[in-house]
Amino acid sequence: MDFDARLIPLHRHPLGFIEVFCGLGASLEALLKGTGISPAMFELQEARISYNQWRALLHNGVHQCAHAQLGLIAGLKFDWSFWGPMGFMVHCSPSLKDIAEAFRRYMVTVQPFYALHAGRSNSYLDKGNRVVEPINYATSQDTDPVLKDFLRQFRLATTLRIWDECGNKTVADPDIHVRLDLPVPSSYGYYAQLPCQSLQFGCDQSTISGSIELVFKRFRPMRIRTYERLQRECELELDRFSERFSFGNRVRWHMRSHFTPNLELNQVAEQLQLSPRSLSRRLSADGETFRGLLHEIRMEIALHHLQHSCLAVEEIAEYTGFSCASSLRRAVKNWSGKTASHLRTPHAAPLT
Repeated sequence: MDFDARLIPLHRHPLGFIEVFCGLGASLEALLKGTGISPAMFELQEARISYNQWRALLHNGVHQCAHAQLGLIAGLKFDWSFWGPMGFMVHCSPSLKDIAEAFRRYMVTVQPFYALHAGRSNSYLDKGNRVVEPINYATSQDTDPVLKDFLRQFRLATTLRIWDECGNKTVADPDIHVRLDLPVPSSYGYYAQLPCQSLQFGCDQSTISGSIELVFKRFRPMRIRTYERLQRECELELDRFSERFSFGNRVRWHMRSHFTPNLELNQVAEQLQLSPRSLSRRLSADGETFRGLLHEIRMEIALHHLQHSCLAVEEIAEYTGFSCASSLRRAVKNWSGKTASHLRTPHAAPLT
């Protein structure tokens, strides 16, 4: 991807970070120095900046507002309006599961370079029917330790705000638990303001977890029509943005977001408002096939659950559309060169 291509909407995340940094005392002139961004661009309706400009802006802000927990501060202050229609969906999502799927699908319209990871499986089911969401996956800033820490803190704070806002608090177990692969900080500071019921440091990985009912059980029925209207706006934005990427990638994102064990060509074609023949022909022009994409996505999901979840192989086979556990085991061996049992990690052993 071209890191100098102007794909990132200035009025989304970039202006959100500028607002936060300025609110913390940073000079606007110092924030914009060397970024190629000017205050005059704030008045433009469709101003866009490149990844390299956005990175320079973050670099300036982090150094202007030097604080060990700056990412948490920014994440707690960052206004949802800077996520566009997707941000407003947080206030009316019928469940945490619904908003999580929406963010996975539409985040690319806010941060286009998220497209490299769009829709990939992330959360998994752990023992005791607890949904676990890892939050220490790689970012494009990992080569810069300062920005890496800032963005991981920012992700922790914003993700917890979503869990707190959209998790169903009427269930028997509404608690949200956080485990971090960080040493205990010298001062809890802004960690104490995070909306969770427990926070543990020195763990093997960084995760957020909650009961399956907290995540899946729907509530706020009066807001569903507003949610659906915002979802339609997000779809329109995604359609406009997707024109910048190959048709094969656009179909791949769609299939990930709408994956079911029995996903079929006719179903996807109808959802994309194409005839099955047209869908196949356009995929072929990109060197792709529907069966190939479907198998890729099935394997991606299956391998993720084998490595992280507590589901038995038989359950994963059913969830991903394989006829039986033996069929899944053969496919895993052919795809990865490893057996299903080899891929399972100690913490993800099936429940007995």
